[in-house]
Amino acid sequence: MNTSVKRVKSKKALESAIEDAQVEGWKLKTRGDTNAVMTKHGSYGGILGHAIVMIFTAWWTFFVGNLLYAGYRYVSETQELQIKVEK
Repeated sequence: MNTSVKRVKSKKALESAIEDAQVEGWKLKTRGDTNAVMTKHGSYGGILGHAIVMIFTAWWTFFVGNLLYAGYRYVSETQELQIKVEK
């Protein structure tokens, strides 16, 4: 998981930063008075990656390998954004 920290000057700026992040696709995980934690999941993998997995596993797993690959990419590329008010 890739974690980033964004610092803001006030609680009003915190509210604004949360709204801006939600517009960009981030989801609010936890929230306090002076901080918020947001997450964004990754993609399900590219066409080339799925094609390679399909070539090597489709005949034996009936495309379950592609589902596992998609789940792996979705979870492994998860990003976390911590927004904190400076003191």
